[in-house]
Order: sequence, then C-alpha cells, then structure tokens
Amino acid sequence: MPDLNALGVAAALGSAAAWAIGAFLFKGLGDSLSPLALTLSKGICSVVMLGAASLLAGASAVDDRSLAFLAASGVLGIALGDTFFFRALQDLSAFALVVLCTVGQVFTVVLAWLILGEKLLAISVAGIALVLAGVIIVLRASPDGGGNTRLAGVAYGLLSMACMAGSAILFKVGLGGTDDTLFATFVKMLAGTVGVLCYGLAARRVGGWLTPFRDRKLLGWFIASVCVVTFGAFWLNTVAFKNTSVVVASTLTSTEPVFALLISVALLRQRVPVLAVLGAAVTTVGVVLVAPDAASFIQENALSLF
Repeated sequence: MPDLNALGVAAALGSAAAWAIGAFLFKGLGDSLSPLALTLSKGICSVVMLGAASLLAGASAVDDRSLAFLAASGVLGIALGDTFFFRALQDLSAFALVVLCTVGQVFTVVLAWLILGEKLLAISVAGIALVLAGVIIVLRASPDGGGNTRLAGVAYGLLSMACMAGSAILFKVGLGGTDDTLFATFVKMLAGTVGVLCYGLAARRVGGWLTPFRDRKLLGWFIASVCVVTFGAFWLNTVAFKNTSVVVASTLTSTEPVFALLISVALLRQRVPVLAVLGAAVTTVGVVLVAPDAASFIQENALSLF
C-alpha cells in the first residue's frame, strides 16, 4: 500500500475543496466581470503572488527552450483556457462545471499517450468511460439554463478543458529544463496574463474591464477568490505531492465533485437532483481510475486490495 502522511492527505483534500470553492466564488463574480476581465485580473494578482514567492525562494535558471514551452503553456492554459472556463460559468452552475472539468483529466491522459508516448492502461480506459458517463448524467440532471444556453456552456467548458490539457503537456515538457516548479508556474502565469493584456490593449478594452473594481466589496471578494485558488488549490496541491505518495495525492485531489456537491447542498442549500449526485459519484471514481499513477497502482495491486 502507498505511504500515508497526515499532512499530505489533508493538503490533498484541502486542494480539492479549494478548487470547488473557487468555482463557486468565481461564479458569483461572473455577474459583474466579463470572462476576459476575470482572466486578466486573476492573472495580475497571481503573477504578483507567485513572483513574490519566487523572489523569496530564489528562482533557478531556465534554458530558452523550456521558457518557450512554459510561455506557450501559459498562453494556451491561462489566456485561452481560463477565459473559456469563466465563459462557461455564465451558462452552467458551478457544480455542473466542476464535474465537467473532470473531462480535462481525460484529455490530458489521451494527449500524453498520443504526444509523449506514455502508456495508456486498460483500467484508465475504463475510467475514461466512467468519467464521460458521469458527466453526461450530471449535465442531464442539473437544472441549468435553457437548451441553447446549456449547450454553449458545455462547449466553452470542453474548450477550456482541451486548452488546459494541452497546456499541461507543454508545461511538462517545459519542466524538463528546470526543477523549480514555483518559478515555472510564475512564467506560465506571466505569459498567459501578458497575452490577455496585449489583446485588451489592442482592442482598447482594459479600462472597461477594470472599471468594476472601483467597488471595494467586489474587489475584496475577487482578491479572496484568487487567494483561495492560488494558495488553497495550487500551493496545497504541491504540499500534497511532497508529503504523500503520488497515488494518494492524485486520488484525493480528484474529489472536487464531492466537495462541489457538499457546498451546493450543505452551504448554499441548493437542490441537487439525486441523479446528479449519482453522476458526481461515477465521475469521481472514473477520475481516480484515469489518473495514470493511481490507475497503475490499482492495476498492479488489484488482488491485494480485496
């Protein structure tokens, strides 16, 4: 069995919870800010936070090839992926989108198989089927907007997941030239943010994007949301992988749908159909099986687990 560490387990669960909370927080912000405005402003805050952390930790040198891949990862995952994600939030509930986001794990595994030549296990294929089945169940059961609105939300959500999966592959290649994951994340975030900023300046829209932040309540809510995602999700995810096995960390950080369900029912008192609960459960099991390290461990130790 994999080694367990209380800190690592807690961090993994905290990361999953932070991702789910962040989706609900940004869902509320979407009523006042456009998707591009959210991407730019979130990027600026994250760049400042990650830049300060990199300076304190002491950034390592990165070769030009790796910098190019890290920057491309940022443009694809931040400038495009995050913008599509925030656009999808306008048409889907936070719970439905969190479940839909699990398709990103499927995209990542398939791309790693096709591009990086990583092994695709039979159990991962079964996991992919479960993820897709669970997502379909949740989307059919969730009381989101009308047919066209929901279809647009699903389309933007899938575009977001495809961009983030491609970004993950580029990021992995870029990490080949450095062991400094913090600085690499900073480069990725900086490139994505600069990409959105250049578009905004060319279209003369930056002023309009930032005008809503004159509302101090909105600004405070936004900063809190960014802190939850940047430190709660990203940082706790790093702590989890450092303090427990990859199998445990990857499995526990895949429980975002469970936390999204708890937030919807327990905190927001939203009515979640029983069918949607079933779909979330199926999706969570599927994501665990899709995760390469978890799938490999389960396949190699299937008999000893029972």
